[in-house]
Amino acid sequence: MALGGMPLFAAAGAGDDAEVRRMIDSLKPAAPSTPGRTRNLVIEPAAAPATSATSATPAATAAAPAAAAQPAAAVPPAAVAPVAVSGTPSASSGLSLAIAFEPNSAQLRPDSGATLGALVAAMLSSELRSHRFVIEGHTDATGTPAQNMRLSRERAEQVRLYLVTLGVEGERLRAVGKGASEPVNARDPRSAENRRVRVLAAP
Repeated sequence: MALGGMPLFAAAGAGDDAEVRRMIDSLKPAAPSTPGRTRNLVIEPAAAPATSATSATPAATAAAPAAAAQPAAAVPPAAVAPVAVSGTPSASSGLSLAIAFEPNSAQLRPDSGATLGALVAAMLSSELRSHRFVIEGHTDATGTPAQNMRLSRERAEQVRLYLVTLGVEGERLRAVGKGASEPVNARDPRSAENRRVRVLAAP
């Protein structure tokens, strides 16, 4: 099925209420009383989130003064897990969506329909209806910077048009391309997780 030349995929159904709720909570602007508050909902197929090492808490001791003077035992390097780098320079409140496109194209794939349908339902909810949003397109580092910037902009615009087609007012949405400038996995710039669409509440 298509509307205005754009294919319409299966939208979110009644079983996706929890997904819509998570999106609403993630897209709500942070409360003024908590300016440092950040939220980020990552939606990607079967990808376990990276975990950071938890720092060990020193045990409280009632050691004698002589024992307290002894130097602490060195922690062997193998016992220190690397800290996962996550987030982006623009990681304020928002949604990071693993939207599927055709390779090297801005053409949306049908398996993105449920995610986009849930996003439409969230944006049309009473809690978000008065808010505007920025849609950011991000690529990995494959290709030239100019190619990546163009592709990311086209993909963000394609998502914007899809949302408008399903009823979100166009004046509430702005599409921008980020290219590969803000990887979520800076250690592997070509990683698939860097290819994403991020939706942010506009200031």
